[in-house]
Amino acid sequence: MNRYFRNTVFGIMLITVVLPIGLSLMHSNAHSASWRETKCTLYQTHRDDLRAKAPSDGFSPAFDQQEAAFVASGCTERVYACPQTKAELDYANLMSVVMTNEGATGSFLPFGCKEPGR
Repeated sequence: MNRYFRNTVFGIMLITVVLPIGLSLMHSNAHSASWRETKCTLYQTHRDDLRAKAPSDGFSPAFDQQEAAFVASGCTERVYACPQTKAELDYANLMSVVMTNEGATGSFLPFGCKEPGR
């Protein structure tokens, strides 16, 4: 009887510890997916607003394609939109500040230049 009681108590303790952790992880993953989607929506909104105010000839086709690939991936792919012109650099810096203010980290953003050979 003592062994049965001990196993029952151990089982209950295990369930009360493991179940909340599992539920927490499930909730965390669901929240992460919706946060990624929210960040991407915010990115697109700010991109449209800032691009409307930027000089139309200040962006290269390569930069446009790289940024479009990032958005097309749902803002999840590691895409390097490498700013080369002053307008591109100003835009990338402003988007970085705006998105950081929205709660996104710098690692979310596509702005960077891939080193040759990598």
